[in-house]
Amino acid sequence: MLTTIIAALVKFGPWLVGVAGVVFAAFRHQQASTATAKAAQREAEADAKVAQLERSEAEANAAAARAGSDAAKERANVENEIAAGAAGDSADRLRNDWSRD
Repeated sequence: MLTTIIAALVKFGPWLVGVAGVVFAAFRHQQASTATAKAAQREAEADAKVAQLERSEAEANAAAARAGSDAAKERANVENEIAAGAAGDSADRLRNDWSRD
């Protein structure tokens, strides 16, 4: 009886080990696929956050450039207005604006 069991194990043992190896490999492959998918999802989320930050930074830079341009225009307008006025006109304006009436 024992010899029959040993003979059966010798005959079918390598096949059983082979099948167990294939099942184990399939299980590990599925785990690796899941881990890879999760990593890809995290990478995509990080890329989306970076793109959003870059977009908001670009919008802030554009707003700052517009504000700088507007300030330069206003300064040029004031300088042109002062230059176009009569001599001493700006001093009179300052005195009028800052006097205590």
